[in-house]
Amino acid sequence: MSEQSSDRRHSRRAALKLRGRYMLADGYESHCETIDVSATGMRIHADVVADVGERVVAYIDELGRAEGQTARRGADWFAIEAHTTQARIDRVAKKIASLAGQDAEDVIAAPIVPRRRAVTLQLAFGQVYTVEVSEETSLGAKVHANFRLLRGAKMTIDGHAAVVDRDDSDGFFVVYRRPARRP
Repeated sequence: MSEQSSDRRHSRRAALKLRGRYMLADGYESHCETIDVSATGMRIHADVVADVGERVVAYIDELGRAEGQTARRGADWFAIEAHTTQARIDRVAKKIASLAGQDAEDVIAAPIVPRRRAVTLQLAFGQVYTVEVSEETSLGAKVHANFRLLRGAKMTIDGHAAVVDRDDSDGFFVVYRRPARRP
């Protein structure tokens, strides 16, 4: 199976490589490393990939135990959505913020806005494009585009300074260099 096209994350992910172990529903257990994490889920690089909907238990060294179901998967990774209490979400968000060098309030209170909207993207060297953004928070957004940019590429999106954080199947994710006003 491939990654599902609609991404339904409930909170912003931080790109953190943290070591740990995971166990699949059939009892298979192995070492893993996170690709990105949030207070409510994580994407895990793994040698055996969980099926979508499969229950997974992960023990991540710096974050502790996470249990949930696989929401998406790729060739060598899967993403789980954790089932946990609000108190644990708040504690994990603070740990993630500390590890990522972010403000805990940004990690906790950065809900994703699922709607898509057209924006003007201007690259640092002057090229201008009209693209769509979705999954937008005050920290960044997913850009839907028919072109790719390298990680670290600088631009403005509707006047907000941004930098490419990672690639995606139909575009890329950007992080705003200063928190943007909510859309």
